[in-house]
Amino acid sequence: MKPSVAIIGCGTVGTALAKRLSKSGYTITGVSTRNLDTAATVAATVGAKQFSDSPFTIGKNAQIVFLTTPDDVIQSICADIARHGGFDKGSVVVHCSGALGSQILSAARDCQAMVASVHPLQSFASATQAEQMLPGSYWAVEGDKPALVTLRQLVEDLGGICLEIGSGQKTLYHAAAVVASNYLVALLDVALALNRQAGIAPEISFKALLPLIEGTLKNIGAKGIPEALTGPIARGDVKTVNSHLTAIGAYSSELALIYKTLGRYTVDLAKAKGSLADKAAQEIVSLLRVERRIDVE
Repeated sequence: MKPSVAIIGCGTVGTALAKRLSKSGYTITGVSTRNLDTAATVAATVGAKQFSDSPFTIGKNAQIVFLTTPDDVIQSICADIARHGGFDKGSVVVHCSGALGSQILSAARDCQAMVASVHPLQSFASATQAEQMLPGSYWAVEGDKPALVTLRQLVEDLGGICLEIGSGQKTLYHAAAVVASNYLVALLDVALALNRQAGIAPEISFKALLPLIEGTLKNIGAKGIPEALTGPIARGDVKTVNSHLTAIGAYSSELALIYKTLGRYTVDLAKAKGSLADKAAQEIVSLLRVERRIDVE
């Protein structure tokens, strides 16, 4: 029989987890969130008998308790619940933060509960989308060893893949996720801004870039990095890099700085690929140099 589960925090991730776990055969014993109407709605959807706007009793009689609240209140909520004796002995208390380790749940050990963290390596814009995208995703898992046995099975039941890491490495792991997801959004906005300056309508710009983006991702998957690298820096085209800088600099010094910063990193990738000759590399690095401003008092 699969463990029973309580969900404390019915935002995007908490709601998606409740729905997906229920569909995977887990009994949701109760849900809690600050808005009582939301808690009632989620409880009705997943067949939970208990719902509340207070978390202190929801964790009782559940073998796994998910704290899917905002990161900055996970530790304090866990401590408050523990003070109220709200975790059962032997239960597994879990949070889903990407950046924080399971040690922030240490107060739950006062109730003789085990602690862990599990983070789906995915980007969710809504609970419905999250529920659909959880299967097939990797999940970073760390915490007390006995708890990991339970969580490995849970991730497998959700159609996910376990990625076990050390608690002390979660910040770097999460930074990698931010770069791959959030910064990709920012980077594409830079591309769209340059296209807009080139006179390409916004409604066409992304559609035009999308096949290039998808092709690049396929190349990375097929060849890896740095072999998938193409473009002017990879082939040592100094004149093209210089023309880019001139055109972008005339439009936006901020975007020129982004181009230079990414370009300097790309030089190293091109050298690792073996496609960039030393002379061309030196010339491109010189073009990409950022002048340091010295403030004089």
